[in-house]
Amino acid sequence: MAWRPDGKRICTGILSGLLQFWDVENMSLVGEIDGQKDIAGGRKVNDRMTADKNASSRYFTSVCYSADGTCVLAGGNSKYICIYEVSQQMLLKKFQVTFNRSLDGVLDKLNSKNLGESGPIYNGDGSDEHDPNLLIPGAKRLDDGSRKSLQEVLTHQVSFSSTGREFSAISTEGLHIYSIDEDMIFDPIGLTESITPSAVMRHLNKNEYGTALRMSLHLNEISFVHQVLEETPYSSIPHVVKVVGPEQLEHLMNFISSCMTTSPHLEFYLEWCLQVLLQHGKFLQERRGRFMRSFRAMFKVISTRFEELKGMCDENSYTLQFVEEQGRLVMGSM
Repeated sequence: MAWRPDGKRICTGILSGLLQFWDVENMSLVGEIDGQKDIAGGRKVNDRMTADKNASSRYFTSVCYSADGTCVLAGGNSKYICIYEVSQQMLLKKFQVTFNRSLDGVLDKLNSKNLGESGPIYNGDGSDEHDPNLLIPGAKRLDDGSRKSLQEVLTHQVSFSSTGREFSAISTEGLHIYSIDEDMIFDPIGLTESITPSAVMRHLNKNEYGTALRMSLHLNEISFVHQVLEETPYSSIPHVVKVVGPEQLEHLMNFISSCMTTSPHLEFYLEWCLQVLLQHGKFLQERRGRFMRSFRAMFKVISTRFEELKGMCDENSYTLQFVEEQGRLVMGSM
């Protein structure tokens, strides 16, 4: 089950493959999504019927809401994870977490030579790695205790990010992270032969901070952008932000949020955030859907640093009052 972020709805998954939505105040059922066909996985080696007719694995074991509560992400005993739109109760997208054929349940159809009229057939001598007898624990005679068995493809947990632009899933093979943004470490868009790391350093040494920042954003490497941001004088921040083009605003906001996470220069990076909103506020407002991820990332890091600073000041409030009183006493005695 999962709570909607506003706490007014609960989504539950049951063994029949349904996703049920409950109103918290009245505890009444307000909607259902039948995901049995969507979650249907491949055929396992022990199954006596085809994947289309086998309903034993068609249910969700993990579900979560998106940050705005409009979508639900669900995964379970299958190779698929599904995203549903809640209000319309429709499937938006279905992802296959793995194509590894060594996992049980990935293939939709098994090898026909191992199938008989009553289902899968085996040699019985233990030579077949799909033999279900190999799944029985314990040692046999003339056996060192080792076993070969197929791991079943499962999705143990799914979760949306706070920005709503990415989600992750934990499956048999590990952690999978999906994103609707095609972020790259190296972005060649708008890149020319003159834009090089040495050129960035050359403009930075000449105090040409705006040009250096634009070139570092084209290179899209955090180390160069961080250095340019740190070496830009506080008084020059409004002029530097003003020369940044609209196509680079999203990258700049993401880099500012990333650098601010661990930097001790809070006022310095707050000035960067403020100037981005002042200089490009109208453009950002008109296209707020495109920049929503950057807005949320910036808001999250500012809120986190505010809580940290607030807690630190609250813990030392009496110390600060004592120092202030001592200063007044010293000034009064003089």
